Amino acid sequence: MRVFISYRRDDSMVTAALLYRELTSRPEFADAFMDIDDIGYGDDFVAAIDAALQQADVVLVVIGPKWAEMLQARLRGDDWVRHEVATALRLRDGAARPGRPALRVVPVLIGGAVPPAAVALPPDLAPLARLGMLAFDERALKASINSLLETLQEEGFEARARRLQDERRRVEGEHLQIEGERTNRTRGRVAAIAVGCALFLGASVHLFDLLGLQTRIATATMLLAHVAARSPAWSGAVVLVGIDEASERTIGKKWGPDWRAEHATFIARAASAAARTVAFDVVLEDEGKEEANAALARALKEAGKKPPVVFGVQSRGPDGAGFMREPFAALARPGIACAGIALGQSHVMPLAVLRAHAPATAASAASSGDDPPRDDEPILTAAFALAAYGGGGRAQLLNEGRRPVLVRLQPLRRTQTIEYFDTLRLDEPQPGCEALAPGDSVFVQLIDPYSLPPLAAPPQRIAYESVVNGDPATLALLKDRIVVVGTMLRGSDRFPLPWPAADRWGVELFAAQVDAMARDVAIRPVGRLAEWSWMNALALVGAVVGHRLRDRSRVKRVAVLATIAVIWGVAAVAWYHATWQLIGVPYDIVALFLGAWLANRNWRRPTA
Repeated sequence: MRVFISYRRDDSMVTAALLYRELTSRPEFADAFMDIDDIGYGDDFVAAIDAALQQADVVLVVIGPKWAEMLQARLRGDDWVRHEVATALRLRDGAARPGRPALRVVPVLIGGAVPPAAVALPPDLAPLARLGMLAFDERALKASINSLLETLQEEGFEARARRLQDERRRVEGEHLQIEGERTNRTRGRVAAIAVGCALFLGASVHLFDLLGLQTRIATATMLLAHVAARSPAWSGAVVLVGIDEASERTIGKKWGPDWRAEHATFIARAASAAARTVAFDVVLEDEGKEEANAALARALKEAGKKPPVVFGVQSRGPDGAGFMREPFAALARPGIACAGIALGQSHVMPLAVLRAHAPATAASAASSGDDPPRDDEPILTAAFALAAYGGGGRAQLLNEGRRPVLVRLQPLRRTQTIEYFDTLRLDEPQPGCEALAPGDSVFVQLIDPYSLPPLAAPPQRIAYESVVNGDPATLALLKDRIVVVGTMLRGSDRFPLPWPAADRWGVELFAAQVDAMARDVAIRPVGRLAEWSWMNALALVGAVVGHRLRDRSRVKRVAVLATIAVIWGVAAVAWYHATWQLIGVPYDIVALFLGAWLANRNWRRPTA
């Protein structure tokens, strides 16, 4: 507060100096103005006085016993005290100094002076007589000073003490609130990391797949990506050969082991057409007729590795490997022909199997034409699609223990890494597929049920009988192709797919899996670090939302969180559409809501 002290040197200089000293000793009045101290030599004192009055908040008019007498004596001469008081009275009108409040004028009577009468004052000073005047008694200096300070501050000491106490409490409250907010943010980060870690552990053990939730949300993601105009793709490297009722009519007999003679003819035709691989989704477990067996054995010997021939296995042999009747076991390459082993979802397809108690042998490696494995090398048994794609070559596990793990396939003159989605350790036998046993670790791939092409007509699908009969146009479609052969007969080998996808034959799923390998496309989960980071981020977002909206209704909080969840779901669909990577949406959404719940439950607004 700026205080201007107006006084007459011959009347009240000592008291004015006392007031100036008392005021300037206090920080709030340190800018008090007194001409004898604040106007220097060479300064224009009139301009200095007018400027000080413009900046002042209060003018103390010190009136001593001779103040009025000296005023009368100088009515016709220069009187700068009169100029100061008249200017101050004029500035009491706020319009006189725009942008600043009206000036307060406080007369102070000292030395027993009496208030000047209005009639004794010139017109420009007449308003002074109507102002309340403060009596200042130098004999009771402390009390007089206190009265003056209360007048300047416009509040008593008790009121000021209460105000200062309230101000201190407010500042302390704001400090506590800032500290509380900082603590809440720290708690939010810690809780988000804790929630993210907990849910990441849950994701590692497939917690939500106990109810099939994760698989179902993954299926929904695929469906929405298909709705977003992902068209089915086909590499052209695979040809599906279907054995159906028309094939039975043309061949002239019902499907069964006796078709091995026709298989022999098929292999010979495919070899003449320079097929890359011929893979039969057919088992060689039954005895069959001797003539048909001999014909198939001759065809396999003649084909050799041009092309490699793969047959499916579903039973378990004495050595723990897939069973194939002699002499075919030494001539054909096996592939475990099982599909749909997780949660009843047939679009989960085996890629390879790491046997629990059946280590690879040099003899088994020699049967596939590969070098014998090292003793410490983890060797995989290829599933049917992997065997078909690689011509029955040896599969080798890379980066064991990390996800996603890669499988290196070593077929004839080729090495390629193929990603898989997950590893399933079997705890119980698989109905209809004894080749998989408890304790085996099965590496699985996902087949997008909504991106499967129709596979109903050439060049993707051709008729079995057309190849057997040697149709030139049909044989031309086999050149440099992987030929996948399987039954498409009513009442057998039909697999349901999630709505609204149509059911498919098992051989169609195998063909689609092989084609995905040819296109080097594999559905895979996002990396562990990315998934963990997203869980933490969603938990932190939930905590921030829960804390910011803690005073709002539950309906509004849930609506905001649901909106964020929907946005995240759309982002997951877009990410899958662009990268073929599946985000663990259920774990992220649970992290979002759990973070909000913790914030709303435990982090209240701090109070002073």
